Amino acid sequence: MSLSALAAKVGLSKGELSKLETGVRPLRPDHVAKLARAFEIAPSDLVGEASALRAMIAPEPATLPLYDGRDLARVGDAAEPIGRVDAPAQLRSVPDAYAITINDLSNAPALMPGVVLHVHPGRAPALGDLVVNRVSWSPLAFYLRQDDDGRFYGLTLSRRRVELSLEEVERLHKVAGIWFVG
Repeated sequence: MSLSALAAKVGLSKGELSKLETGVRPLRPDHVAKLARAFEIAPSDLVGEASALRAMIAPEPATLPLYDGRDLARVGDAAEPIGRVDAPAQLRSVPDAYAITINDLSNAPALMPGVVLHVHPGRAPALGDLVVNRVSWSPLAFYLRQDDDGRFYGLTLSRRRVELSLEEVERLHKVAGIWFVG
């Protein structure tokens, strides 16, 4: 293919393509995407394994550590991850984000077994939010509420009430999403 034909197909000028080809102008991810479409190949096929562009074109999927809810209820912060799960977009760049699998109703009566909670540890929970109970770990999750006297408490769907101090509220982690497995 001639430089003129490629320039027309890619939507760049011949001069721009020439500068990219000779290295005078740095190659950007949008250039790689346009060239790949023109040659009908994957963008990653145009860059080497060690290229920094590869990560921009086809980033590795982010994952979160996955904890078993029963382990958290039993040993709290000492629990070890049982695996990893794909991170949703809103948690990909959140340090220390994690996921919890719910296996039974005994520790998380507000949730059905088979769900995975994706947790944002850096976002302060608001009233009404589903939160992870990092105070006692049991129940594992509840909704944050406040009574008419200004006292905070957690409330499960089974109407179990967990009294909380202001310091304990600050230790709760907000659930960013619930995903059903299966």
